[in-house]
Amino acid sequence: MTTTFRCSLLLAGVAALMAPPALAQVRDLDGERSDVRVFQGRIDGEASVFTVTLPADTGLQVDVIATGNLDPVLRVKDARGELLGENDDFGDGLNSRVMIGAEGRSRRLTIEVDSFDGEWAGEGEGYGGSFDLRLSTNEYVEVGTRAVTYGARETGMLVGGEHLFTMQARAGQTVEAALIATEDGLDPYLELRDPSGETIAFDDDGGGALNALLRHTFEDSGTYTFAASGLGESTGSYRFRVRERREMPAQLPLQVIGIDDEASGELAEGWDEEAAPTTSPTQIDYQLSEEAKAAIRAGNGEVTIRMTASDAADPDFGGAIDPYIELGFDTPLGFAMVESDDDGAGDLNALLPIDLGTLAGDPALLDALRIRAQGFGGSGGAYTLTVTPGLEARVEQDWEAMEAAVDAAADAMEEAAYED
Repeated sequence: MTTTFRCSLLLAGVAALMAPPALAQVRDLDGERSDVRVFQGRIDGEASVFTVTLPADTGLQVDVIATGNLDPVLRVKDARGELLGENDDFGDGLNSRVMIGAEGRSRRLTIEVDSFDGEWAGEGEGYGGSFDLRLSTNEYVEVGTRAVTYGARETGMLVGGEHLFTMQARAGQTVEAALIATEDGLDPYLELRDPSGETIAFDDDGGGALNALLRHTFEDSGTYTFAASGLGESTGSYRFRVRERREMPAQLPLQVIGIDDEASGELAEGWDEEAAPTTSPTQIDYQLSEEAKAAIRAGNGEVTIRMTASDAADPDFGGAIDPYIELGFDTPLGFAMVESDDDGAGDLNALLPIDLGTLAGDPALLDALRIRAQGFGGSGGAYTLTVTPGLEARVEQDWEAMEAAVDAAADAMEEAAYED
């Protein structure tokens, strides 16, 4: 019985192998139209020029992919010769890419492909190489103006032009808005316009990396507009957020702190000195309370100043502050720094142990003493500042391990942003 069963299985297997294979479905490409067209070209001492008609309501992505030893430069112009887009290395490697937005009418375009070598090649010098010209069209859907409010989250693709978001605001309200790139190639740029259309605030890289971040307090009620765009010729997908409304911490430029007190604040990034002002300062000074000065005069001058980054920050709205403390005096010529610390508390937090007893006999110096809280290298975000009795030891830093940890954290944040 067992032998018969095995023979039956063997015969069935042989029959399956001998059966004619099922015919695969054949797709006849001659009868289909593709949204992607590829053409071969070559540069030989001068630019290669192509013309193409872009139908109405259609977007176009132009890629130049080198097939030889070529660093291509790409320019796309309209029928009047006006430059619509230019690129050198936006594509993979040294390849070039330009993305053209659609309009409600058809357009005749001129595509010029040249070599980067041609930028400095002298008369009679040869340069060039071969390439593939890839044209990808897509159906264009106009985004239109979107209405947003606190807590809004919108996404889109910027390919030239602006995406607009309107918001109803009341006088005295504060808004925080962020424009975050979710793929390589986009350098977000964000403007805020008042009801008359005038730009009242703008930002390029205030959100860290190339992302944009705006904080603004409305002086008047009305309909305001956020305009999202790509800086220069940059294009790509984005995430636009308006933070949930919250009470902003007191941001007076000079505040008071005592021994065993804890102060909190939030600092704006200070990378771009030409950027429009925000509601948050880039640094805050603290002076000692009368009780703290009395304790120092009584002989309790040994204190430790600690500045710690807050864990409650939203990465889309900054928060990656590297705390930095400066201790100095307010003078007629400005702030005079005498001591500072960057990473003495570990994990990028700052710690400054100091004996202020040497000032006990000079009330004027105690009055002029200032503790300056800021972000190292222009970084910003929420923090806490404490002054405690005694001298704490600073942490010895493992700089190589710290650099590796910072790089890993930055890579993780970037990957999370792109996956969002």
